[in-house]
Amino acid sequence: MTAPDKNEESLSEMFDRGLGLQEEIENSPEPSNSPEYQNKVKKGILILEDATRFVSSLDLFSRNENYKELETSHLKYFLLPVLLADLNSRLTEGERENIVEICQIYYIDFLTRTNDYGFGDVRIPVLKTMKKEGDQEGSEDHQTKPGSRIPDLNKMNSEREEKMARFREKKEVELEIKRLKELVIDPASRDDDLIRNLQINMIKRFRSIALEELDSLHMEIDILHHRRELRAGRVEAEPVKPARPLQPIIITKDKLQKEMYGLGYPSLPVLSVDEFYDQRVKEGWFPPTGQGKSLQDTALNPEEIAVLENERIREEEEKEENDDIQELEKKRAFDDWKDEHRRGEGNRKNMG
Repeated sequence: MTAPDKNEESLSEMFDRGLGLQEEIENSPEPSNSPEYQNKVKKGILILEDATRFVSSLDLFSRNENYKELETSHLKYFLLPVLLADLNSRLTEGERENIVEICQIYYIDFLTRTNDYGFGDVRIPVLKTMKKEGDQEGSEDHQTKPGSRIPDLNKMNSEREEKMARFREKKEVELEIKRLKELVIDPASRDDDLIRNLQINMIKRFRSIALEELDSLHMEIDILHHRRELRAGRVEAEPVKPARPLQPIIITKDKLQKEMYGLGYPSLPVLSVDEFYDQRVKEGWFPPTGQGKSLQDTALNPEEIAVLENERIREEEEKEENDDIQELEKKRAFDDWKDEHRRGEGNRKNMG
């Protein structure tokens, strides 16, 4: 089970180069479709694929072991499939359907291995593939139209709680990784336990990433399938509702102003108030005449103003009779204010 020192050293160096390249790509500001970025991705994939073949030939792992029994120098090789999944997902060349399927296989392999070796027991999503043309069978998600099933609220809540717990754990692990990396840099404080703790936390971090990415890839599979069905004409695109037109207008009080403004602004539609209201009623913006009153209509009706004023006075009297606490406190505060301020005091700027 133990590999020769020469092979072990060369494998370790190969893995470290691949990991360093993956971290560089992850933090790169370059556009993901630029040639430089894609060349780095392809180079990283080749390095990690060679390292994977190397690990398989050395037979470093056995499924009846626990990660606590493994050597510290071997722990980092658990990351090989998840690093390959991350880099493959960044490729922009080739069929996206094939890339998505390859990434799922790598992520599922990584989660299965970590479950087998005692890193934890997470629910591993199944591999989700595109339904082939002419295949009448397929996943339930492809056969069921969106929104045709009643959502399981309990399941949705449990999944949400699980994602939130996973997110909090991931943030805590990332802080711990940052702290441990700073300690590892110093040769005086570097020891086997420190390096082992760093490797274990990196595996935990990538477990959370793998679960998140599998959820995203499953959604992407549905989108890719729907696009293929649209191109083949097997489903119809949902009609897009036309947006309500919005034009700049000038509102005038009467037809005389309309004629005056219309001469100076021929490019803008000019409407009188009545014409503007009628147009908005037709478009569904305002209620029809009689179903609502504007402030202008109310202001032009003195009888209605008197009725409203009497109603306001009656409400104030009822509040006083019922000993409304807020109303009494308001009146007392106003009386106190009048005692301290003479009539006419206030902002007397520019008065003389």
